[in-house]
Amino acid sequence: MRSLATQFGRVAAVVAVALILATCGGGGKGEPPTVPVVPVVPVPTPVAVPTPEPPLSASCERLPPGIADAPCRSGSESFLAEVIDAVQTVKGEHPEYFQGESVVNIPGYYVGLIRALDREGLCAHYDGEELAVTNSSGFSDQYKVLTSWREVRHYYLVTCTPAVLPLPRRSPAPSPSGCSLPPSVEVACDRTAPQFYADVETAVDQVLKQKPELFDFDQKAAGTDWPVVKDMTAYHLAVVNALATKGYCGLFDGEEIQLKRSNETSEHYDVNYADRYVRRGTGIFRTSCYPAAF
Repeated sequence: MRSLATQFGRVAAVVAVALILATCGGGGKGEPPTVPVVPVVPVPTPVAVPTPEPPLSASCERLPPGIADAPCRSGSESFLAEVIDAVQTVKGEHPEYFQGESVVNIPGYYVGLIRALDREGLCAHYDGEELAVTNSSGFSDQYKVLTSWREVRHYYLVTCTPAVLPLPRRSPAPSPSGCSLPPSVEVACDRTAPQFYADVETAVDQVLKQKPELFDFDQKAAGTDWPVVKDMTAYHLAVVNALATKGYCGLFDGEEIQLKRSNETSEHYDVNYADRYVRRGTGIFRTSCYPAAF
């Protein structure tokens, strides 16, 4: 005679099988088992974040903030020899910035000086007129490194106590959509020889041909073949998009198109005339900024 435990074990096994069949939908009618539906949760595509641009002067980053309105007076220069050496360094690295002693690329010249001085452990800043230089928070010197005739100059002006630099770094706006370069802030801008002009003219040609609905070709600016623009914003954005296919980061700021291929420099173009017509020709180029202005 089987033991009571054995009988209970068989009964338990039968009950377990019955429960499994009931759960899976099995039974006398032969329906297929019910498969639970698992919702698919979409995985968002990660957005690439551009690597932040390193500071123009690492030497400035190591110093506490300067006092912008620190008193200044004539005294003994401390960094004139280093400034002269920096000018010679920039001449050697970027001879295209010069014609003899004349500077033909002023923003590139000042950025080059800041970088050359940084390699010597000196913090430098261009305020639009003068070059401030220091290696401590105690004082800084002001130098004039360009004449009003755009010629190289090495001239000590005053010493400020405490140092007027470093100044707070400006926070740039985020990079435009589709631009893989990190945002940038300019040190100086000036009208130099353009590098992107031919591509901008080609992009305007492309938009005129591919998006004729943006223009009224029956109306033109007097003495030109520049048509009326029906939608200025759409026109500028179409030019920016055309240039993006050539590897440019572009930004329409509401007035001009800003372009860059690296953060070394940006160029600014005005491709509309009188806020009514297309603009063509060399007059579309406005300025270059070093580093890039966006």
